[in-house]
Amino acid sequence: MKQVYLSANEIKFKISDLPDRPEPSRILMSSPDYFKVSESINKFMANKAGKLHKVDRDRALKQWSDIRWHYESLGYMVSVIRGQDGLEDMVFTANTSFPFMDRKTGKPGVIMSNMRKDKRKPEVAYFHTWYRRNGYEVFYLNHCSFESTGDALWYPGKYLILSGYGSHEHHRTDLAALYQIAEIIDCPVIGIELTHKDFYHLNTTLSIIDEDTCVVYKPGVGKEGHKILEKLFKHIIYVSKQEAYVPNFACNAFALDKKTVLIQKTAKKTIKALESLRKKVIPVDTSEFIKSGGSVFCMKMKVY
Repeated sequence: MKQVYLSANEIKFKISDLPDRPEPSRILMSSPDYFKVSESINKFMANKAGKLHKVDRDRALKQWSDIRWHYESLGYMVSVIRGQDGLEDMVFTANTSFPFMDRKTGKPGVIMSNMRKDKRKPEVAYFHTWYRRNGYEVFYLNHCSFESTGDALWYPGKYLILSGYGSHEHHRTDLAALYQIAEIIDCPVIGIELTHKDFYHLNTTLSIIDEDTCVVYKPGVGKEGHKILEKLFKHIIYVSKQEAYVPNFACNAFALDKKTVLIQKTAKKTIKALESLRKKVIPVDTSEFIKSGGSVFCMKMKVY
């Protein structure tokens, strides 16, 4: 089977024929001890006047703690890597690593990120240490940028990855990364070219809810990306521009399982659409983190 697919017409395989993938049962987070907005590295970190957003640290800690409580109350064990001084974006755990279960060895592995922005590169070492201590085989990619589940999203229950890629100027993952990921994990990767300059990660414009359902801001995935989603998903919830952008960031929702979805509480129309599909929606407040261009999905990693 071909490993990387870049258009809807190339996708000839049946999802049902792909190997089943065990879902991780734990959550990894990083505490927001030093979270703030100190440099604008995406569209959402400054206001219309170009001034950086100011973070209410106490409020941010409460919002983070509330989300952790939801995971624990639903039966998930949460591990926490302490945030580090000078690495204010460590709280966005989704961007630093891509864990997987190696089908050949039956043991967990992880691909570490090659961060695009210099300010975020030192974060990776702290997560590398956590994975090594927890028995993972650690991999790195060569000569490319890759920001893990910022862009690489698992198709539910299967060894299939949808990954965003785009320009060096506006986006965070290079096309070359997709070929290396496919080789390391030995599974197909479907690439979605991100052409909208505001949506730097795939997870800012697409949320995969279950094998039939996704949430998407259509301009963020482009025409070919939309064709790919139409081929893969029966139900596509289209998010308005108002809810895709701050302060709602609806597409950064997180499907904890196939029926439970955490999402920014102000994304009212998207919440209603999810509920109409009989999803259990847990509205949460991530308004302090949205000031930095991240919400629920960015603030966690599912791990083995």
